[in-house]
Amino acid sequence: MNTYHPVPRLFGDDFRERPHEAYDRLRAAGPVAWAEIAEGVHALVVTSWTTARALLADPDFSRDPAHWSAVADNRIPAELAYMVIPGVQRAEGRVHERLRRALEECLAGIDAHETRARVQRDSRMLIQRFAARGHADLMREYAEPVVALAFTELLGCPPETADSLRDAVHALTAAEPDATLGWTDLADILRDTIRTKKKTPGTDLTSFLLAHPAALSEEETVGQLASLIVLGAAPTAAWIGSTLHALLTEPAYASQLVGGAVTLRTALNETLSVRCPVANSSVHYARRPKTVHGVRVPQGVPVLISHAATGLDPGRPGRGDALDRSHLAWSAGIHRCPAPGLATSIAEAAIENAVDALWDLSAPISTVAGKHGPFMHCPAHVGVFFSPPQEHGLEDEQEDEQGVRTRRSGMNTPGRVL
Repeated sequence: MNTYHPVPRLFGDDFRERPHEAYDRLRAAGPVAWAEIAEGVHALVVTSWTTARALLADPDFSRDPAHWSAVADNRIPAELAYMVIPGVQRAEGRVHERLRRALEECLAGIDAHETRARVQRDSRMLIQRFAARGHADLMREYAEPVVALAFTELLGCPPETADSLRDAVHALTAAEPDATLGWTDLADILRDTIRTKKKTPGTDLTSFLLAHPAALSEEETVGQLASLIVLGAAPTAAWIGSTLHALLTEPAYASQLVGGAVTLRTALNETLSVRCPVANSSVHYARRPKTVHGVRVPQGVPVLISHAATGLDPGRPGRGDALDRSHLAWSAGIHRCPAPGLATSIAEAAIENAVDALWDLSAPISTVAGKHGPFMHCPAHVGVFFSPPQEHGLEDEQEDEQGVRTRRSGMNTPGRVL
């Protein structure tokens, strides 16, 4: 039963099944409107692109959750642990400058080509696990694990921790009741990794951060790594799943890609615009009571940017152009995502391999509600049918010296995706 609430709820079964109804109500209420993000927890949500862009640069707002009244009163709901994860995205002033510089300089040391090759290798391994069945859930069996493996390797965590990292991140971003436990598990894995890398450094982000002249403490390093994997892994997996789902369920979208009218990177950009994997995030807090577009913003109340709504805002400049990049999926200003290129490389390689190896993907097995919590936006499942490998020669593929397949089929062959 669809129960009416005084303000839209961005959680629960009704929201998962009909998220558009909540966003329609928010937009009708104005560019900034009240919503409920957990039982009894209210926040303001920005649905206007122009308002969001201005707020992201407004010095009267802070990203530090210490300004949240729930933190001061020690009454943070367990399911909203995502909102208080430490790291550069919550820091301010000189602390932010120091942490941001360290993170950006260490990310610059990551070999993008090697990362792409690893994603291609891992994606082939995952596909081989279900290829003989002729059906799979490309969200749970492919998008989520391939990203978990990529970030495990990026951070230098032991490979066997990939599933635990994925579960911890999922609990946090899905705003589940065990989100606090997810944070504890994630922090423990990262602390163990840090202690290992102090003894035996490698060519991974953890080792680079530990060696950086900024001299981060252990807790600062945990925060940097945690924010990268929580704000990077979950959205990237959702990005992959949403793009694959669109290829399967929207013939016009798929035909443009398969027919060569647009590139995969353009298709990925289009997903960020109209199916943004980060639904509501970039949480801000007014340093003092403030009025935004006629709405009074009290001090101590979270203000979320609805990336899912701003991408579809009719007032967004340039919307409708396939090459338009005015969306706010990467945020903006000093807290803009520090690694959009890395996330794009992972998503692009994963989707290429899936469409190429499973070249005759057909419609989803079933239609299910999306994974629409207050923070992430993507299908809960992407069920597909395809021909087993012996029917289309997957086992005969050749690899070059870098482990990259030389065979290419589905991406450039009309009619083979659907």
